[in-house]
Formats: sequence, C-alpha cells, structure tokens
Amino acid sequence: MIRRTVTPRPDWQARLREVGFTWFAPTPEHPVPYWSEDGYYAFTPAQIEQLRAASQELTTLVLEATGHAIEHGRLAELGIPAFLHSAVRDSWEGDDPAVYMRLDLAYDGRGGVKLLEVNAQTPTSLLEAAVSQWQWLEDQQARGELPAGATQWNTIHEGLTEQWAHLKAARGLTEVAFSSARVDEDAATVTYLRDLAGAAGLRTSFIFTEDLGTSPAEAYLLDTWSLPIRRLMWLWPFEFAWESRDAAFLASTGTRFIEPLWKAATGSKGLLALLHELNPGHPNLLPATLTPGTLGADVVRKPLYSREGQNVQLPGQESTPGAYADLPVVEQAYTELPTALAPDSPRYPVLGVWVAGDEVCGLGIREGRSRVTDNRATFAPHVVLPG
Repeated sequence: MIRRTVTPRPDWQARLREVGFTWFAPTPEHPVPYWSEDGYYAFTPAQIEQLRAASQELTTLVLEATGHAIEHGRLAELGIPAFLHSAVRDSWEGDDPAVYMRLDLAYDGRGGVKLLEVNAQTPTSLLEAAVSQWQWLEDQQARGELPAGATQWNTIHEGLTEQWAHLKAARGLTEVAFSSARVDEDAATVTYLRDLAGAAGLRTSFIFTEDLGTSPAEAYLLDTWSLPIRRLMWLWPFEFAWESRDAAFLASTGTRFIEPLWKAATGSKGLLALLHELNPGHPNLLPATLTPGTLGADVVRKPLYSREGQNVQLPGQESTPGAYADLPVVEQAYTELPTALAPDSPRYPVLGVWVAGDEVCGLGIREGRSRVTDNRATFAPHVVLPG
C-alpha cells in the first residue's frame, strides 16, 4: 500500500460539485483541504482480497456480537440507557432492516488487518467513497495519469442500490422518509441515499431532523404536516436523540428507523470489548476491555460514544479535546497506523470498508495529520493496480 502523487485535474473543484460534494475546501476552523486531489493510495489485487476477506469475516463477527449484547442483557455495558433496552431488543427481534455501515481498519499492506472501530448507525464519507473517488478514477484514467488497467475496489453504489431493492422486494418496504441535520455533508449523504432508494422504486420524502414532530396523541413521529412517519432513515445519532427533550419517544414511537434502533449496540465502542471477549486471539481484532487498567499501559482510551476523534487518548499522550469526556471508556490495545509521506506532512491513513446489508462492497480512505483521525482528516482516493 503506497501513497502516490498525481497531477490534479484542472477542474477538480467543479467536478466534485457536479456530484454534490461541496465541503472539500479549507475553512478557518479546518485549514487543510478535506479532499486529496494530488495523491492516492495504490493496492495490489492480493492486498484487496486480504482486505475483502478480513472485512467480510469482521462483519459477521460484529453482527454476532451485537446479537450477543442484546440477547444476554449487556446493553448497559455498552452505554445504552435503561429506558431504551426493551425497544432495542424489540428492534433486533423484529429483524428491523439495515442498509449500511463502515468498518474502520488499520492496514499497511504488509501485515494483518486490524479493526479499529465500527461506524454503524450514521457512517459518513459515503458520497466521497461511492461517487467522488470513482469520478476521480475515470477522469484520471482518461487523462492518462494512472497506470494502464488500474481499477478500484468500489461497488458501493451498486451494493447499496441492491440493498434498497432487496428491502423493497423481500421486506415489503414501499416508502421511506429521510432526515438529517442542516449540515452540508449530512444532507448530501442523505440525498444520495434517497436517490438510491428512489432508483430502487421506493417513494421518498425529506425532512430536516429539527422539523420532526411528536405528540402524546400520536404513535409515530410526525412530518411538517403532522402526518405519521412509519419508516425514517435518520442520519442523526441515537446517543444525541436519547439525551434530547423528546427522548421518551425514541423508546415508544411506532416509527421504525433505518438504520434500526438495534444499531445503538453495534455503534457503541464498547462492542470492541465484547468482540475480543467472544473471539479471543482473533487475528483481525485488537484486545479491548471495559475494565480500565487490565490491558496495561499501551492502550487507546475511547469514550463509548464519540465522534471525529474527540476525547481519544493515545499511550503517553493527553486526551484530544471534545464533548465526550464524561462518558465511560473502552480501552483498546494500541496498534500503529502506517505512515505515508505527502508533500506537506506525514499522513496516517485509516481504511474505511463499506458494508451494504451484510456484504462488504468497497473502500474509502481518510488520512489524518495526526494518529487520531479527526475532522481535519483528508479523504484520499485509491486504485487497484493491475495484477
């Protein structure tokens, strides 16, 4: 796995905007670009097969550990409040359908694949992985900037379209409301998912999360016309919702969520400890524990729910800043991220493998300027070199 430089497309900003990707430019808060136009990561077919096989096995283990946590009454260990336990269990036992998730992995192209985290309920960087890097590949191939025969591990678009079609045909899904915060990235991600659902034949609508309504007299969440929403694809973290004014509705509403409420267990970083407990010594899992101190000092400390690298502590370092310092933590054995050389600074890539339903379907890469992948990390495209 090598980071290579490449001549940027002369119109790359306009090309990204054409597919709805608008948040790539630096800002005063985030002074580095979010999109890497001048570099990419190159893999061999054998490396991609190693990643694919390991990620598919990890997907199975993650879903098994989710079921174990729910069926054996371990949701409190994962940080899920007691008033939601019954609703999470009902969602699992009712087989509420899922569309996607992302596995974040450490891999240097030489050693083994190691699971770092599971982004289960609100995984983003989807448009970048499924659409923008594929557009980049085609453009750079046409310009002769890539090796002849270069491809990409990227059937994310096809996998998600097939998953929506499966939910329509096999599960009787006919209509879904989509919702997100008023944030460019979130709204674009939801719009993309909505387009895929529409292409699969579902009726769709959109409502911003802040406009969702509740009423003691109604069994469902409500749209702006006070009409019931029976299926809601909600790009809003459950842990935000269960701390909100209307938290009680999360447990009692008849609205069924996509991603489903059982994903609250999958998305807890505490699941890393259960994965290790259930599969000790597994080559793709790092030792992890919910009992701080039992793994020694060479560990990463992570809140059970945190985002964009907030409140993460590496061995011998201060914790990163953030809003999750009051949460219980999981400790995970430290593993070194690979170091890639770039013109301005070293980069530390984390590989995000996308899952449609329960099938892995492609790769996206975030490269941080530090060993904690935060919201300054850049999205970098990848290619698979001819065998």
